[in-house]
Amino acid sequence: MSRRRWSKFWWQDYEQDAALRLCSLAAQGLWMRLLCLMHEAEPYGHLCLNGQPLQPRQLAVMTGVAARQVVRLMAELGQAGVYSTSAEGCVFSRRLVRDQIASEQGTAWGRTGGSPGLKRSAGQARGLTPPHIPQEAEAEAETDSPFTTFGPEGDAREHLFIKGVAIVQRMTGRPERAVRVLVGRWLKVLHDDAATLSSVLCECSRFRPAEPVAWIEGALRRRLESTVYQGAVCSVTGRQPHAVRMDAWRNVPDMEGI
Repeated sequence: MSRRRWSKFWWQDYEQDAALRLCSLAAQGLWMRLLCLMHEAEPYGHLCLNGQPLQPRQLAVMTGVAARQVVRLMAELGQAGVYSTSAEGCVFSRRLVRDQIASEQGTAWGRTGGSPGLKRSAGQARGLTPPHIPQEAEAEAETDSPFTTFGPEGDAREHLFIKGVAIVQRMTGRPERAVRVLVGRWLKVLHDDAATLSSVLCECSRFRPAEPVAWIEGALRRRLESTVYQGAVCSVTGRQPHAVRMDAWRNVPDMEGI
C-alpha cells in the first residue's frame, strides 16, 4: 500500500486530456476509480496488488462493476491510449509514475540542500538563499505617512486628487474617471473641505471595509451630523453650515451605482 495519503491532482490537465475525453462517461468513471487503486499500489501508479497485475474479475469486485463491463471499458480506454502497459502486462498511469519520480527526486535534492542546478559555485561565499531585504508593508507605510499630513507648501485639494483618487481606486477597483467623479461629489458635499475628506479616506484605507464606498458615505454623513459642523450662521446664506451641507448631501444621487 502506498505511504502517500494524498497527491497533487491537476484538474485542468485531467479536463484537457483529449484521449480520456474521447472515451464514454462510463469509461472515464472507471478510470477515476482505477487512479485511486493505482495511488495505493506498489509500485506506485501501477494497477497491481502484491506485485501482481489485477485481473478483470478482481477489478470487478473492487469497483463494483460486472467483469464483462470491466473488459469492455478497459478495451475502450486502451484503444484511446489513456493508459500504458508494462513488460509484465501491468496497466499503469504514465502521469502517476512521472509525478512519483519527480517527488522522489525533489526529496533527494532536499536532503542535499536543493536542486544542483540552483547551487552557487564554490567561489561564492553566500549560500543558496539570498539575503533578506526588509520591505515596508503597505499598511505600515500608510501608518508612518498619514494621508492627512501636508507639507508647508502643500495644497490639500491637489493632494486629495492625487493620492486620494489612487487609494479609492485601489480599494474599489473602479476606473480612475469614475473615482474622480466620486471624490468630486464628496468634496462638493463637504464644501471643498479637502482635509476632512482626506481624513475619512485615510480611515477607510486602514479599516479596509468590504464595501468602501458605502463606508465612506456613512462616515461623511456622521461627520456632517456631528457638532463639528454646527457653527454660526453663514453671512451669505443666512443658514447654519450644518444645514447647508445636509441639504447638499440629500441632493446627491446614489453613488454606489456609478
